[in-house]
Amino acid sequence: MADLSPAGPGLPSGRLTGTRLSEALLPLELAPRDQLQLSAVSRWNAARGVRVGLVAAALLLLLIGANLATPVYPLLQQRMGLTALDTTLLFTVYVFVLIPVLAAVGHWSDLLGRRALILPAILLAAGGDALFATAHGFGQLAAGRAIQGVAVALSTGAAGAALSDLLPDHQTLAAKLTLACSAGGVALGPIVGASLVTGRDPLLTPFLVHAVALLVLCVPLAVVHPRLPGARRHPAEPPRITTPPHLKPRKLALPAQGRRMFLLAAGTGFLSYAVFGVFLSLAPAFSAQLLHTRAPMAGAVVAALLLGSSAGAQLLIPPTSSPRLIALGLTGLAAGLTLVVLAAYAHLPALLFVGSVLGGACQGIAFRSLFTTAIAAMDPAKRASEMSALWVIVYLGSSAPIVAVGALARSYGLLPAVSGFAAVAATACLALAGAVLRRR
Repeated sequence: MADLSPAGPGLPSGRLTGTRLSEALLPLELAPRDQLQLSAVSRWNAARGVRVGLVAAALLLLLIGANLATPVYPLLQQRMGLTALDTTLLFTVYVFVLIPVLAAVGHWSDLLGRRALILPAILLAAGGDALFATAHGFGQLAAGRAIQGVAVALSTGAAGAALSDLLPDHQTLAAKLTLACSAGGVALGPIVGASLVTGRDPLLTPFLVHAVALLVLCVPLAVVHPRLPGARRHPAEPPRITTPPHLKPRKLALPAQGRRMFLLAAGTGFLSYAVFGVFLSLAPAFSAQLLHTRAPMAGAVVAALLLGSSAGAQLLIPPTSSPRLIALGLTGLAAGLTLVVLAAYAHLPALLFVGSVLGGACQGIAFRSLFTTAIAAMDPAKRASEMSALWVIVYLGSSAPIVAVGALARSYGLLPAVSGFAAVAATACLALAGAVLRRR
């Protein structure tokens, strides 16, 4: 697991004469693999590839858990009498908790190390699974979603920065893994949930299996020795010590360099997550009307097509710096949304699948290209903080827009609400495409 030194640049340092930092009960000082002095109890000196795999697995599992409930919502509506608005509120409780926590603690991993946030996040996510699995009412469901939001907030900036730390000479690969695990987790969540919801207890099995997987992952994360590959500290240099004032919440600030690309990436991410959120919260009900089935897997597949094609495009297609190609990707997302709405009015399920795949793939191309450029321009010493600011803006797309769509669905019906959202989102896509073409 990648870790940074306990305090960032410009922070006070404490001098511990004659002792190593590991002897002062502080986070272990970082060193290359061949320079580590490992205690007998401890620490697994894993290779870099293993560390990358652990970080990616943690991010993937956390995002799967955050979206595991998508195919379960129709069952919850039947058992607990939840409405479409209740479903969207459950989805957005997660986001309303995630955003302030991410804003408050986004810089912590720059000070305490990456694992210091990722490991507690995994344990919290397992607790959220337990709450959701045993829920008997809306309040307990909302509490479980809130805990999942805290877990993802703790890990989002830390995991992305850890991958960048571990792959300092391959920042494009680090950005690709970050986005692929994020989008892939969101896409796999409904599929995993739908595949497990058919068990003897459909509301218990998915969350129990996911919680066990999280707890298993905690074992290698807990024993791996923290270090930053390639980081060397002179033996006479004093260790940096993090004090409570360093952990106080900071105002979110835009990066000093690459600000325009940061804003374009943030705007595209905001719009993308608004679309993702609507698909995840309302796809089961929307697809049930169009496909004339209430099978949990049907809604999960529709949501996964959009998100899975996004993740696939981010993994398979190299990022581009061409404004025309990025603008074309945003235009393709607008076209995909249009096809999804036309599928409902024309009663053509094929258009639903084509529109989902087209929109997801085009979104993946555009967002990954902008995201990669924005991350490459960030200050390495402030990477977690600046990446957290980016994700705060992105996750805002999964909040108010989804509540608005849920309220419209309650008042006017599901199809008019989704149609209105698709029209607004498609217009915003075209506006962002124009902004990309106008960039210097």
